[in-house]
Amino acid sequence: MSRFYLSFDDTDNLNTLGTGHLLQDFLDSLPWQTSFISRHQLFVHPNVPFTSHNSAMCAIVEGEVTGEELIALGSRYLETHLADGADPGLCVADEAVMIHPEELTLWGYRAKKEVLTKADAYALAAECRVHLSEHGGTGQGVVGALAAIGLRLAGQDGRVKGKKQVDRDCLTVDELLAQTGFQRVCAYGQGQLPGSALVRVDGQPIKAVYQNYCSTVLTVPDGDAYRLLRKDQLKCF
Repeated sequence: MSRFYLSFDDTDNLNTLGTGHLLQDFLDSLPWQTSFISRHQLFVHPNVPFTSHNSAMCAIVEGEVTGEELIALGSRYLETHLADGADPGLCVADEAVMIHPEELTLWGYRAKKEVLTKADAYALAAECRVHLSEHGGTGQGVVGALAAIGLRLAGQDGRVKGKKQVDRDCLTVDELLAQTGFQRVCAYGQGQLPGSALVRVDGQPIKAVYQNYCSTVLTVPDGDAYRLLRKDQLKCF
C-alpha cells in the first residue's frame, strides 16, 4: 500500500468556493482511503498574492495507487475547476520516495513568515523528490502547496477542515471522540485528557487542530469539567 501527501493552494477567487472545499471534493472522488484536510496559515503580506487568508490545504491518500495516477488526477481536477484569477499549485509527495522531509518542514515554517519564490520552491521539490506543478495563472500556488506538505509532515501546525456536532451539551471525552471521529482531546497547554473527563459543548460546533500528528480538540478547565476553545481562540493555529 502506498501513502502520499497531497496539497492544493491558490485555487479560488472571492466569488468561488475555497481551496479546502475543492480539495475535499477531489478527495471524495477518489477510490482510495483519504484523511482529513489540514489548513495551514501562511504569510499575509502585500507581496504575497492570495484570495482572502493565504492558507494552503493538505491531506493524505493511501491505497493501491501510483504517484503518476494521483498526479494526473489532481492536475486534471485543478485545470477543470480553475477559478478566474487563481494561480493553483499541486504538490504530491510519495512517502516511500521523498527525502529530506526536514527541509520541507523548514520551507513550511519559512512560508509562514517570509516571501518565498517559485524558483526556490521548484528547486527544493526536486531536491526532496516530490512532485510540484502549476496549473494556471502565475502558478504562484506552488509555494504554498509545497509549504502545506512540509507543515503536515511536521505534525504540529494547522486546523482541521470542517466541524462536528454532538448530541448533548456535556459528554465524556470518549463519547465526544466516538461521535466526531477526532483523535484526541487536550487541555490547552496541559496535555491529553482521560476518556472519562467531561467536556461542556453547549451546542457549539466542534473544531479540531492538527497537533502531535493528530486531529486534536482543545479545551480549557471549567470547574469540574472542560469547555471548548472559542473559534477566535483557534485562529492562531
